Amino acid sequence: MPETAVADTGPILHLSEIGETGLLSIFTRVSVSQHVRAELARHGILDSALDAIGDRLQIERVSSEEMSSQLKSALRFRIHRADLSTLALASRIKPDLVLTDDLDLRKALESQGYQVVGSIGVLLRALRDRRFKKTDLLMRLDQLLDGSTLYTSKAFRMAVREMVEKLPE
Repeated sequence: MPETAVADTGPILHLSEIGETGLLSIFTRVSVSQHVRAELARHGILDSALDAIGDRLQIERVSSEEMSSQLKSALRFRIHRADLSTLALASRIKPDLVLTDDLDLRKALESQGYQVVGSIGVLLRALRDRRFKKTDLLMRLDQLLDGSTLYTSKAFRMAVREMVEKLPE
């Protein structure tokens, strides 16, 4: 099923760190704000993300007014400028999913009714779309959890691995 997504920096960065940015091509479109674009450039992964995802990666300008309109609903969450721009972009585009690994941004998005998926969710969707087998998913999951800057608790890591091991082959 084709899906559109709005993304913050996290999933693109974390998937890039394990050489799997191309998995984002499972989405018909991945939109990012100019603020997220700047973060991707600061991390040195903008060009590789553009190469991996191609024209499916759309950079959208988010105005100060759009961000200001989201500020009130986001006050109780600790989110920074790029996160706020992601929230504003999602509000404008109304994507099928929003991609983030940031817990506070996830809470803000879910409080507004968005379906949120992180880097692990992208890997699971790629498995669902038969981009690779379960054994490959487990390998990529280990790379993501142990070899990227994605922070997760030990309990969460164990829960994810248990869940994946229960998936059918």
